[in-house]
Amino acid sequence: MKSLFTIILSIILIMIVSSCKKMFEDDELSMKRVDYTGSELRTDGYYYSTYHYYDEREDAQYDKFIPWILYRNGVSLYGYVYDYSEMKKVEQSFEDGSFYDRHKDDKTRWEVFQISGSVIEFEGWESNGLNLTSDTRCGEILNDTTFRINKYVYHFKQFSPKPDSTNKYIK
Repeated sequence: MKSLFTIILSIILIMIVSSCKKMFEDDELSMKRVDYTGSELRTDGYYYSTYHYYDEREDAQYDKFIPWILYRNGVSLYGYVYDYSEMKKVEQSFEDGSFYDRHKDDKTRWEVFQISGSVIEFEGWESNGLNLTSDTRCGEILNDTTFRINKYVYHFKQFSPKPDSTNKYIK
């Protein structure tokens, strides 16, 4: 009886472990990477959005910015939130490669994008705590140096060199 219980328990554990593999796999993106050959948005620099952040613990307000880089190969690299006063440091990190080094292994920073008329669509990954699920965002192109996604408006800044667009997540 004890050996039968052990066998049944072993079979149940094997089934649970084998089914977990799929449960914890990251989603595949539904959008394919397509080279961007249009002129709706410039790609010879980066985009950034700024916003004000109030820290109640410090009773202080900060200006933050988020860099977003679009590449002609249809890939985008979405940076972390930085203090606006560090914009020059972030640009220096573009030049010295440390921005790329900091983001290259973070799958949630890499996306594909496609443009149709005045609509820009991005698809990348976000964490749900167990795995990464695909996440799609759509925005409106206001002109060749500005786009908006939800309440954030991204402005263009010409800059060279940009970080490398090579990554292990989008082929």
